[in-house]
Amino acid sequence: MGSFMTRSGNGDSPIALKRRGALAAIAAGALVVGFDPSSKRWIREAEASGGCGGFPGWGLPQLDGTLHLDLPTRTGDSNDNGLIVQKVPAAVLRPGSTNDVKKMVRFCRQYGIKVSARGQHHTVFGQGLTTGLIIETQTLNTIHSIGPDGAEVDGGVLWKDLLIESLQQGLRPRGLTGYTGLSIGGTLSVGGCPLSNDQGGLADHVQSLTIVTGKGNIVECSDCDHADLFEAALGGLGQCGIITRAKVDLVPALPMARTYLLHHVDNALFFEDLRTLLDRGELDEIYNVCVPPGLAPFVYQINATVFFDPAEPPDDDYLLRELNLPPEAVVVVDQPYLDYALFVDYQIEALRQSVDWDHLVKPWFDVWMPDSTVEPFVGETLANLTPVDVGAGGFVLILCQRRSAMKRPFYRLPDPECGSDWIFLYDILTSSMVPGPDPAFAAQMLDRNRDLFEAARDLGGVRYPIGAMDFSHWDWVAHYGNRWHSFRQRKQKYDPDKILTPGLNIF
Repeated sequence: MGSFMTRSGNGDSPIALKRRGALAAIAAGALVVGFDPSSKRWIREAEASGGCGGFPGWGLPQLDGTLHLDLPTRTGDSNDNGLIVQKVPAAVLRPGSTNDVKKMVRFCRQYGIKVSARGQHHTVFGQGLTTGLIIETQTLNTIHSIGPDGAEVDGGVLWKDLLIESLQQGLRPRGLTGYTGLSIGGTLSVGGCPLSNDQGGLADHVQSLTIVTGKGNIVECSDCDHADLFEAALGGLGQCGIITRAKVDLVPALPMARTYLLHHVDNALFFEDLRTLLDRGELDEIYNVCVPPGLAPFVYQINATVFFDPAEPPDDDYLLRELNLPPEAVVVVDQPYLDYALFVDYQIEALRQSVDWDHLVKPWFDVWMPDSTVEPFVGETLANLTPVDVGAGGFVLILCQRRSAMKRPFYRLPDPECGSDWIFLYDILTSSMVPGPDPAFAAQMLDRNRDLFEAARDLGGVRYPIGAMDFSHWDWVAHYGNRWHSFRQRKQKYDPDKILTPGLNIF
């Protein structure tokens, strides 16, 4: 029997279309069309008499995307992954283009409104929060091209999405985060640390960037063009501009990954085997996870991986030769490369299901340590960690890099050492035991983090600023050391009114 109700081309009934139109009208009333500088108040469309024309000089520019003032949207951008700091923004931009970012940065500069770009809000201490304007870069998520010479992507593209798309052409990002559900622009702004050991940071695998500066200018930059901005953007913590597009390196991908899991309980033997594997340079990725077995001591789990074609499998005996751990004690895991690369994503999803991971408080501690002092520092701190220091969804990571391969000047690292080129990113990824805000727990862990940082700094350690720590202006001056003057000059050049990324309290 035929129906007497006609439908639109997309399958919606007239009733559904009418309801959608009503909802759109309600939503439109929540959109922002202007700003009243006398009252420091955004103007909703529903309030504007005759549209933007009712507020001469105050109306917003024409946007490809949308600007939102409704409380649910603003509240959704008031926290980050740590659930420690809360700042409700005055408005939220969902840009439809780089031009939208340019227009709104110019607008905010004119009225002294602070601006923060927000990718996947994976920092844990309000680094990307503001009471001004939040720019959600998730809407800038186009992969423009993929080829042997690299991939051109919007800043809001996730590493996971680039990985999946590039694998279809037999390629993969040259550097890749452990957790791939992060935006490319946000990761490059922090610097990024891949699991590979001698290729440099993620910021070292960038060919060019499109940046909106704090002046509201769109600048195409690279090592050859506007190199001062290029350097300041890669690891510069969003202080000089917002990355809206990037061209990153790709390399050929092998189909399989073999991971050797080596378990140690002795700090010295662990570091001896870790350094042996690193110095040989025969494996593609080596990192360590320390997970408490329920009672002390921690177990060090070296994850040592080699990528291969099934027609030419790795020689296990050769790769595992002359270690403190006998070959028969090593667990060997083969899996498709994609499953290997998404392993941490799978683990985080499991934690979401088992312990409500997204709603746990996460006062993380993150520091780069030089080779000469990392072993005693890790040994002592691990020995003193309690179950509360780890939490329901917490764990400890040690990532390893050749310092000489990390070239970006504002990605701060330990000073070079004569005896070794290795540096180690030591992460205590603490979480609360139960979901929900816990100010007392957060305060306790912030004190712990400060104590640990001061001990690490005395041993040549440098903060990796994704974690939770009270950091003063003078801490930042010391952090940048002899590069502080240059960093401050670039801030003055590209963000003279200091409106960008205020959550770090650098300037």
